[in-house]
Amino acid sequence: MNEESRWLLEQCEQLALHAPDYEQRAFFQQLRKLIVKQDQRLQQAQGELDGRVWNPGSW
Repeated sequence: MNEESRWLLEQCEQLALHAPDYEQRAFFQQLRKLIVKQDQRLQQAQGELDGRVWNPGSW
């Protein structure tokens, strides 16, 4: 996980802790899940790109 994603997760956590109602807390909790999933997808895409670039069969 990169620095930006960690920062976003920390911000969402703080906002969820200080949210005045249930809807806002739920929103920030779901946003945290989305950030984690997005980071996983980015890592997978980077790995796929690296694999395709270094594949000697496609040279």
